[in-house]
Amino acid sequence: MKKNSFWWQWLLYLWVGPITALCLPLALLAKLTGGGYNLHTGVLEIWGGWVGNRLNRGIPFLGAVNAITLGHIVAGISPEHLRNSRIHERVHVAQFERWGFLFPLVYLLAGIKARQRGGSLYWDNPYEIEAYTKAAEAKDNHCT
Repeated sequence: MKKNSFWWQWLLYLWVGPITALCLPLALLAKLTGGGYNLHTGVLEIWGGWVGNRLNRGIPFLGAVNAITLGHIVAGISPEHLRNSRIHERVHVAQFERWGFLFPLVYLLAGIKARQRGGSLYWDNPYEIEAYTKAAEAKDNHCT
C-alpha cells in the first residue's frame, strides 16, 4: 500500500469521516462487552464482545463475516480474524478512501448489478473481487 503525505492522509480521513464517526461507538461497545480495540496502520481495529458475536451470527445482506470495514474502522470477530483478513480489509479501506462516505451506496449498487446478472451480491461484487485478488497476490508474493 503506498504511503500518502500527512495532509493528504488527513483529507482522506475527513472524506471518509462521516462513516468512521458513525461507527466509532462500536469500539466502546466491544470494550464494555469483553472485546477490545487497537489502532493499527491508521485504522481502528475493533474485535470481540457484542460486536464480534454479532459479526459471527450474521449481519444483513452479508450473513456471518470474519471482519467488516466501516470507513477507517475494521471490526472483526477476534484479533486473529483481524490479522488473517488485514490485507483484504485494507483494500476496502482504500476503496472507502476512493469513494468516501458514498462507498456503502456504491458497494451496494455494484452488488445489486452483480445479482441482476445472476451472480452473488457479495462474491461477484467487483469490490470484493478486488479485495480477494489483492489479498491472494500478497499471500503468493509473501510465500515465494
